[in-house]
Amino acid sequence: MRTKRTKAAPGVQETHNLRATGMNSLPPLRDQSWPQITSIVRWGTLGAAAVWLTLVAGLGWWSSQRMISAELDRVASSAEYEAKTTARVVDRLFTELTSVANMVASQNQVVQLAARYRTDPPGFAELTRQERAAIFIRDPLVRKVGDFMRNLSNDLRYARIYMNNLSYNTVTASNWSESFSIVGQIYTGRGYLTDAVREGKGQLFGIARLNQSPSYFVSSRVEDSGDAPLGSVTVKFDAPDMAHYLTGRHVALIVNRQGRVTTASSPSFMLRNVAAMLPPDTLLPSDGDEELGDLVDVRPMAGAGRADQWFVDGRPYLLRREPLTNTSYQLLTLAAIDQIQPMQQRHFWATGLIAAFGLAVVFLSGGAAIHLVDRRQRAEQDRILAISQAAERDLTIKVRERTAELTESNASLKAEMDQRRLLEAKLRQSVDSVNDALAQQREFVAVVSHEFRGPLGVIAVTADNLLLSLRDSPDAVKLRIAKIGRTVNRMSMLIENVLAGDRLNMGLKPFMGDEAFDFNEVIQTVHAGLDEASAARINFVPGDRAIVKGDRVLLELAVQNLVLNALKYSGASKPVIVNLAGAGNVMSVNVIDSGAGVAPKDQELIFTKYYRAAEQSVSGSGLGLYIAREIARQHGGDLILTNSGAAGSTFSLNLPIACPCVATG
Repeated sequence: MRTKRTKAAPGVQETHNLRATGMNSLPPLRDQSWPQITSIVRWGTLGAAAVWLTLVAGLGWWSSQRMISAELDRVASSAEYEAKTTARVVDRLFTELTSVANMVASQNQVVQLAARYRTDPPGFAELTRQERAAIFIRDPLVRKVGDFMRNLSNDLRYARIYMNNLSYNTVTASNWSESFSIVGQIYTGRGYLTDAVREGKGQLFGIARLNQSPSYFVSSRVEDSGDAPLGSVTVKFDAPDMAHYLTGRHVALIVNRQGRVTTASSPSFMLRNVAAMLPPDTLLPSDGDEELGDLVDVRPMAGAGRADQWFVDGRPYLLRREPLTNTSYQLLTLAAIDQIQPMQQRHFWATGLIAAFGLAVVFLSGGAAIHLVDRRQRAEQDRILAISQAAERDLTIKVRERTAELTESNASLKAEMDQRRLLEAKLRQSVDSVNDALAQQREFVAVVSHEFRGPLGVIAVTADNLLLSLRDSPDAVKLRIAKIGRTVNRMSMLIENVLAGDRLNMGLKPFMGDEAFDFNEVIQTVHAGLDEASAARINFVPGDRAIVKGDRVLLELAVQNLVLNALKYSGASKPVIVNLAGAGNVMSVNVIDSGAGVAPKDQELIFTKYYRAAEQSVSGSGLGLYIAREIARQHGGDLILTNSGAAGSTFSLNLPIACPCVATG
């Protein structure tokens, strides 16, 4: 025997669902999310540690670079200041040497002595230096000028001042009376003496032959009253004495154009060559017999962010170059930056300590969080157990209460459904009544319009016949007959607009035909259908052949509405312009009236059905522009107000041009 399966009542089914929902909503005795939370805490601790290390490393590197850059800027500023200050001092010293040489060379007694011994007599060069010196010293003027040079060199702390003739023989010197006197010494081939005789001045750094002391030689030409050279005066200044002017915090070097150190504040650099630190375009080959000096171990500091950091003899320095005025030397200032590497090491250890401290805090916090999670897990399990027991007791009570409520709700729901069915039946009856009334209204409008068309046609024909038969009647009679004709035309136009608007409101496509034709013919047809007075006011400007496709009758109605609207609002005698223009695949019929224009607030509303502007005194139905726009849109075009002002308005009827452009019918 088959058992018939019955469907449970809604109330009983709801009760079962409630019981199942209540049981399922109880939290489990052992929540599986706590182990996941513990794992998340562990991974979060590791992630925080990684982020902390990355952050500390990045900030440590950034801070270290900032502090090292600040220290380098401080050292560079100090070196820059010291270089400029020392350069000014050395420039003044060289200027003083040149000035003293010029002053001595211009002394009258020096000029007199130079003129007396302008060149050596024949055979003088074969004598020994002592023999030549004895001949010169016998001259009182030689001794007098030599004493003047000695006193001046002692006052100015110069090594020596001496005078040479054009044979480069030393005529007198500040040490003429001493055992190591240079009087009688011939300095043939010395470039600074040759430059002084030829160009007026000369200078050289070299090693003195007598005492092997590195010295600066500055020479000036001795001239007679006619600017003819007679010899030269040379001021010698020892490099060790020059070094006293280079004292400062940093190492100062004076180097020549070959890169040789001629004077140094640090003896370890003296007479050595640092050409590697000079720009290549400032170096010149040696023009004398002096050596270039031993090369200093110079290397640019690899990886440095600045181009002025060098390793010099294994020590890091920051370099500043300063050219000296009117000399062939330049000043180099080396600022030691030994403190940078220890500073970097201190920054590294400080960053490491901060990172270690942060890691300790992160791992301790992670351990504390895991311990807290375990405690919360045990407490949550106890709470869930208590809730489950209480929920089980409450569930039975709620099931009974809910069963009673559902029974009552089912009864109410059944009554409400019956009431809704009754209301739906009444609503359908009301909708059917409205639709019947609308259908009757449309049928009535169609019948009335049809009944009106016949009499109106008879009246129009009668009016035309009267106007023809009473051609010789008084003007007043003609005006009344013409008024009858205009009224009939207006009524016919109103009927056509009402019928077209009714079809448009129904959502029906109002096409009665579908043909291709030249739109110039439509405008001519509308123009021909006007009365004589209205046609005389129309200025029709035909355009090129414009083939459109659609319902010719409806398009004539649209153009007729635009033209009549323009005639109505232009006044009794003002003209109306109608032109046709084509642009691409669109043609436009522009109707330009001579009215007062359309107010800005009414420019969109005038295309609304039955809308009439409040300030207009001209009668109308408010359907013409609405019907014309809807017909244009049904044909894929539009009607827009393109211009409006005190001189009139322009309405443009735009329609697509059919392709191929072949007219039919």
